[in-house]
Amino acid sequence: TALTTSGFYGVIIDITDDDVIVEFGNNKNCRIPMQKSAIAQIEKPNAE
Repeated sequence: TALTTSGFYGVIIDITDDDVIVEFGNNKNCRIPMQKSAIAQIEKPNAE
């Protein structure tokens, strides 16, 4: 899970040199390209 600088939580589904594609919510159609600098924090999934 990624937290953006604007306060949205989403899942990064693709990464390029300067940008990421972030999927928000349960709607698979809500995918937004963003600059990497717009990602404030990354939460790593728990290894169980």
